[in-house]
Amino acid sequence: MSALYVVATPIGNLEDITIRALKVMRQADFIACEDTRKTRILTSRYHIKTRLIPYHEYNKKSAADGIVASILKDKNVALVSEAGTPLISDPGSYLVRLCVEKGIKVVPIPGPSSVLAALSASGLDTSEFTFIGFLPKKGGKRKKLLAKLKEEKRVFILFEPGRSVEKLLDDINEILGNIKICYAKELTKIYESIETKDLKEVMEEIKRRPELVKGEITIVADPLLKPEIEAEEYPILKF
Repeated sequence: MSALYVVATPIGNLEDITIRALKVMRQADFIACEDTRKTRILTSRYHIKTRLIPYHEYNKKSAADGIVASILKDKNVALVSEAGTPLISDPGSYLVRLCVEKGIKVVPIPGPSSVLAALSASGLDTSEFTFIGFLPKKGGKRKKLLAKLKEEKRVFILFEPGRSVEKLLDDINEILGNIKICYAKELTKIYESIETKDLKEVMEEIKRRPELVKGEITIVADPLLKPEIEAEEYPILKF
C-alpha cells in the first residue's frame, strides 16, 4: 500500500539517523524536502539516490497536490523537513492533513527532535510541557503572547534565531521575570551549548560570550521557578 512517510532527520549530527529512516528514504519513489540542498548533504553521506523534490512554505499547496496525486498512483513518498521531525514549525502539516482527508496512509518514522533533545537535558520538569515554537517577530504581538504565558504552569519551549535571541530574553524578563530557563544552542552540532540557569544569569553570560548568540536557539522555560520561589520551596539540605 502506497503511503506518505514522515521521516525525522538529524538536527545537526548526521549520525543521528535511524536505520529505518535510511531504509525508507532509499526505497521511496521520491523525497519531498523543505530544503533540497540540506537534504542532499544527508543523502550523499548515506549514498541515497532517491530523487529530491522541493516542498516548502512557498509551494506547499501546489506541491502537495502533486504529491497526493503520485501517492494515489501507488508511489511512496518520504517527507523530510530542513532538520528534525517534520511538522514541528515547518509546512509539512498542510500535506499530512491533505493526505488524511484523501484517505492516504501516513506513516511516522520517529527520530531526532530539538524540542525533546533540549527538554531531556534541561533538568526542568518534564512531566508536562507546552510547545510554542517561534514567537511573532513584531514586539507587540510577541509581548501579548508572552503575557498569556503568565498563567502557564507548565514548562514551555520556544525556538529563536541567535541573531534576535537577546531581544526575546529581554521581553521574557520584562513580562515573566527572572524565571529558570534552559538555553540550548546548536543542539548536536560542534558548538553545542546547553545551560540551565536563572534568566538574568543567561543574559549576563551572553554579554560575556557573544558566540552564544550564533546559530539556532531552543529555550525551555519554567514559569514557576524564580530564585525567590526556588529558595522557599526547594531548600538546600544539609547533612
